[in-house]
Amino acid sequence: MPLLVIADKRKRGTSMRFGRSMLAVSMVTAIITGMLMFIHPHEAAPVLRDMTSTASAEKRLNSTNLVDWLTTLSLHSQLKRVGWSSSTLSLDLTIPEDEMLDDEAVRTLMKDAEQIWQLSFLQLTNVDRVLLRIGESSKDTEASMFEHTQGQAASYRLLLAADVRRTDRWVGLGEEGWHGIEGAETDPYWRNRLRLSFTPLWQSKRTAAFIEQQQ
Repeated sequence: MPLLVIADKRKRGTSMRFGRSMLAVSMVTAIITGMLMFIHPHEAAPVLRDMTSTASAEKRLNSTNLVDWLTTLSLHSQLKRVGWSSSTLSLDLTIPEDEMLDDEAVRTLMKDAEQIWQLSFLQLTNVDRVLLRIGESSKDTEASMFEHTQGQAASYRLLLAADVRRTDRWVGLGEEGWHGIEGAETDPYWRNRLRLSFTPLWQSKRTAAFIEQQQ
């Protein structure tokens, strides 16, 4: 019996020492935390604000990151000219003058346009309007989007134009609301939504492509 009593006392002593150690650790932790908060009472808040402001800035288009954003697009057509002013993004796309405008080519062009619109309105936060034009250019006068001489401008022949705005109700529906946009050429509903207009040159090339497909 004495042995059992001694063993029990030793267990209780060990438990008490362990409890006192844990209490001491907790008190030290609390003191250190309080000291840090006292020394830097607003340390955490600026970090969070900086992260938030950085994330927000990354979604805003400006003259510095314009090229970076546009290079994320996988376009079939070539970017000939880009303008950014007062929340309006203006772009001229170009295709070779000898490219046939068959149904597949038209769908491809509309996919290019859709990429630009979705980038502008679903990924970026400060683009309110996109003015998009698609035209054709001869291969020997094709230039990058930062080259635009008078001769190159004269060689650019307009095929279609579109005007899409963030205030358009359908834009806010997200990607699901964009279904069917590839068929905008023949869909009056989408033509109205996108404010699409086609030039006589477009109609001429579409007719030529249709005749070619029938042969």
